[in-house]
Order: sequence, then C-alpha cells, then structure tokens
Amino acid sequence: MRLSPTAVLKYETCPHQYYLDEVLGLRPRHKAANLVFGGVVHGVLETWLRGWLRGPAPDAAALFDRAWQTARDAGGIDYAATQSPDTLTATGRALVAQFAAAWPGFGLLPALAGDGAPVLERKLEVPLAPDVVFVGQPDLVVLDADGALGCLDLKTPSSPTDPAWLTGADQLTGYQLLLDAHAERLALPPVTRLGLVELVKRKVTAKGKGPEVCPPVTVARRGAEALAAYTQKVGWVAEDIDRGRFPKRSLMAHNSPCGLCAFRGWCQDGDPDGVITLAGDPPATAP
Repeated sequence: MRLSPTAVLKYETCPHQYYLDEVLGLRPRHKAANLVFGGVVHGVLETWLRGWLRGPAPDAAALFDRAWQTARDAGGIDYAATQSPDTLTATGRALVAQFAAAWPGFGLLPALAGDGAPVLERKLEVPLAPDVVFVGQPDLVVLDADGALGCLDLKTPSSPTDPAWLTGADQLTGYQLLLDAHAERLALPPVTRLGLVELVKRKVTAKGKGPEVCPPVTVARRGAEALAAYTQKVGWVAEDIDRGRFPKRSLMAHNSPCGLCAFRGWCQDGDPDGVITLAGDPPATAP
C-alpha cells in the first residue's frame, strides 16, 4: 500500500470519499477550477524557479498564459459562480508576476541535492511498516542565508491561512518525515523550518487588495514525539484501508466535507451525473 500525506488527509476527511476516489478510481467529469488553477500555478512556479537558477529568469506571466491556455483548451473545468476563465487568467498572471518580483527579497535559494538538481517537486518515499510505503512530493526545499534548510508548501487559497495551523499541519509533518529519511542520499542537512508561501487568488480589481503573494511563514521542525504520532496515524489509516473500513463521514452541518465533495450526488442520491471511471464510463457499482 502506498500512502501520501494527501491520501491520509483524504481518508481522515471522509473514508468513503477515499474509497470512491482511490479504490474504485472514480473521477468527477469536470475538475474544479480551483484545483486546475492551483496545479497550473504550481507548474509555472516550478518552471520559473528552475529557470531563475540557471538564469536569465523566464517571463512568469508568459509561462502562466501558455499553461493556463493549455488547461482551458483541454476542457472539463467546472467554474464556481464567482469565477470565469478570464478572471482567473488575470489573477494567475498577477500572482506569478508578483512571485517573480518578490522571490529575491525572500532571501532563499532552492536547495540543491547531491546530483546538483534543485529539490523541487522531488518524489520521495520511505517504508513505514510491512507492506506500507509512505510517498510524497514536497513543493520547494530551500536554504536561507545561514544555510538552514526549510520545506515550503506552495498554496493558492482564496484567503490567507491562519499561521497557527502550521504547528500541527500533517502535510508538513509528512514532508519532514520524508526529507529526514532522504537527507543523507540528497546530501542535505536536516530540515529546520516548515511552512507556506501563499499566493492568494483574489480577483484583480481597482479597489481592495486583489491578488497577493504573502512572504513565507514558517515554524520549527517537528519533534520526535510529533513524528512518532504521525507515523502511528499513517499506520492506523493503512490498517483501516486494508480492512475495508470506508464509512461516510458528514461531520457537523457547518463543518461538513460533503459540500466540497465531487462525489456528493453519487454518494448521497446515487446520481451518476458528473462522475466517471478512469476509462471515462459512468460508474457501475452502487454508491
């Protein structure tokens, strides 16, 4: 079994959603625009940072234009009522351009592994238990002016995250676990800081803040107790998956994952509209 920080979080959020997605392989016919947009921005920033290291830095806005247009041409994007292809185009161009302008002021350099390549979206894995492999792909590993190593997650939220969340964010704990396991192979020092760089996707407007690139926000690395607790959690999730435990989890009315779930109609009402298999067919099994 291969589990990533995202997969563990998906199972914890709703085991039945995990089952529909990861076990049955169901997919929404149309992807949420926020997910597509976030993926495009991630790819653009990775390309830009690699180019910035080599020099000269590429035009970030031009990179976004090409990648976003490719995503739009592929179709199958579900826009929220407050979104449109054009508003997200303007927001994306502004965000990546702001990131390119702000990056030198952050005082950070992408960390280079022993092979000389930057540790950007580097796929890592580590065995955690018999037949359980933990896998992940940290967005950006950096060195500050003092040579301290940090792991930064790139996010495109609609509003800035509460910094207090960082102290217990499982995804960052998982990334530290992976980087610690591979530090010697990558020829890197231990991770000392974990955090975020957020590109807040507000609309471009004549009034108000508009799109905003926030400076990195970080916290100290996790201690041994936190790492052990997270490792235990991954093991428990693996056990539940192996035993076929996939209950629906709606939680409280004002804190339910159902409203954001792409499988809501299928799960709650058996409505297959908007849900397909990996082969592109309607689902055949009962929800």
